[in-house]
Amino acid sequence: MNTISNDLNEIAVTVTSPDGRIEGRAESLRYRTLRFLHDSYEGYYRHRDPEVLAHQLGRAATLMAAAYQKTRRQVMLAHGFERSSAIRPPFSSRHREYLDRGMTLTAQGSSPDREIQLMTTGLIEFHVDIKPDALERHNEQGFLHLVDRAMDDLQAGYQRVHTALRHELYLKYQGRER
Repeated sequence: MNTISNDLNEIAVTVTSPDGRIEGRAESLRYRTLRFLHDSYEGYYRHRDPEVLAHQLGRAATLMAAAYQKTRRQVMLAHGFERSSAIRPPFSSRHREYLDRGMTLTAQGSSPDREIQLMTTGLIEFHVDIKPDALERHNEQGFLHLVDRAMDDLQAGYQRVHTALRHELYLKYQGRER
């Protein structure tokens, strides 16, 4: 019999950017990979189009997050965890506030030289900025390495704001209710 922990760790989702040129894969929120399909990096490079590439990367990240959350919800339901909704709201005001404010948490991350900058709201909406000369300076592998570094920085930034929110709510509701 699988435990919820095992099932959550086995989640793997794969998505394709809206233009069909970038594939993203998330596994248990610990591992994520991006790759360009059909030599598409060369097309972005040839057209010197960092804005289009940034948009497609942001959409791919958003789709990956949505697919992951959908699968996670299915695992939770399969193990008997109820999802809160407007009809069945969270049982405590602390939990309600946590969910409401969690959806609006923003975090930023970037590659070490800030050639790629990322921003997320609630880890469900992503925005990417790429410096105009980044495509000229990096081959496909180098560019993907920068994206990975920016994602790592974004994840660390999100963890900081999420931890701060949990700490703030713990102190606010300490001794009042769960």
